[in-house]
Amino acid sequence: MSTYYRAIWTAVSIGMMAACSSTAPSPSTGLTGVVVRGPVTPVCRVDVPCDAPFSATFNVERNGRRVTQFQSDTAGQFTVFLEPGTYTVVANTDAPVISPSLQTKSVTVADNGTLTVVRLMFDTGIR
Repeated sequence: MSTYYRAIWTAVSIGMMAACSSTAPSPSTGLTGVVVRGPVTPVCRVDVPCDAPFSATFNVERNGRRVTQFQSDTAGQFTVFLEPGTYTVVANTDAPVISPSLQTKSVTVADNGTLTVVRLMFDTGIR
C-alpha cells in the first residue's frame, strides 16, 4: 500500500473512531425519593406509622409509552435519571398495593440541573 493511501486510510479510521466514541453527557435531572404504601394496618394509631416504604419495580411513562423503569430498595428509596418534563409512574403488577396499574402518579422533572425529590404514596386497600 502506498504512503498516500496509508495516510488517507489512517485519517478516515481516526475520524470514524472519534465519531463513534462520542459519549452522551451524564444525566443530571430525574427523580429521587421514596415510595410508601398505606395503610399497613386496619387501625392507625398516633404512635405507630400508618404507612411504610416498600420495594417494587416501577415503569416510567411519557405520552402513554414506557420510557424506563426503576426499582425501589427495601427502604423505598430510588433514583431514576430522566430528561426534564412530565411523566407518569406506574407500579408493576407485583407491587404490594391494591390495583397497581390504576394507581398512576404524575410527576414533573424540573429543568434545573438537579434531581427532583418526590414521595410517592400508594394505597394498600386495607380498611
